[in-house]
Amino acid sequence: MVISTNKSVLRFGIITDIHYALESNIAAAPDEDLRACLDCFNNHQVDFLLQLGDLIQGSDTSREEELRHVCALLDEFQAPVRHVLGNHCLALPREELLAALRLHNPFYSFSLHGYRFIVLDGMDVSVLRTPETDKELRILAFFRAHPELHDYCGAVGTKQKVWLKHELERAEQAGEIIIALCHFPLLPETTDQKHGLLWNHNEIADLLASSPALKVCLGGHFHHGGYAFFRGKHFVVLPAFVNRLEHPDFTCGTAEVSPERMIIRNQADMVIYDLPFL
Repeated sequence: MVISTNKSVLRFGIITDIHYALESNIAAAPDEDLRACLDCFNNHQVDFLLQLGDLIQGSDTSREEELRHVCALLDEFQAPVRHVLGNHCLALPREELLAALRLHNPFYSFSLHGYRFIVLDGMDVSVLRTPETDKELRILAFFRAHPELHDYCGAVGTKQKVWLKHELERAEQAGEIIIALCHFPLLPETTDQKHGLLWNHNEIADLLASSPALKVCLGGHFHHGGYAFFRGKHFVVLPAFVNRLEHPDFTCGTAEVSPERMIIRNQADMVIYDLPFL
């Protein structure tokens, strides 16, 4: 695979695990703090915003209102918002959630300036859905036999895996750089036992890392954040907005990607990751 050199620098905003709640305390999602992040993105003139999952808390009594309120806030942003589904988001029916986020599918890709972003649905196979294939039945059965994997996590299903292979091949043929996005961590080194990770993380991490075009995988879910370098690829889990008082060094941030590297800065414009591409 030959990576095209006809690429400009791309800049995008990043935020994860907002856990927007109406029954709010200071650690939930006050509007003023979220607006401060949107101001940061607008001031940096980012091309788009990545929202990496768990947009809402998913409270039993107010989940629909949570989604309406936070979507209205994000509508104040001046560029497109690209959403990744998180487990808390699915407190709402999947079709209702997709409609509110203006998504046709829960997993999808988009290309811009020679970079392909591949968005995975980590809740494709979960206790919230009926398995569609024998393999998905086996994945769910394996989970039920291993409760330490957590019922709030999930897996990439059979059809999505076929689609993912096709997306990787298309990007390689086009000479694009791939950035993969999944709410759940894909490597044990980037999470802890309490939060867990994608059920079939080994399979998906291996598949992604096998592509010479894949350079970075971004995710959330583990609220403290984490990093691992695996088979020449960067796997970054970003800290949660909802826990910003515990880790004030990252509430939200911006990423600048070029053919040579990705640089991630926090809301104060400090570099927190400098990720050279091999």
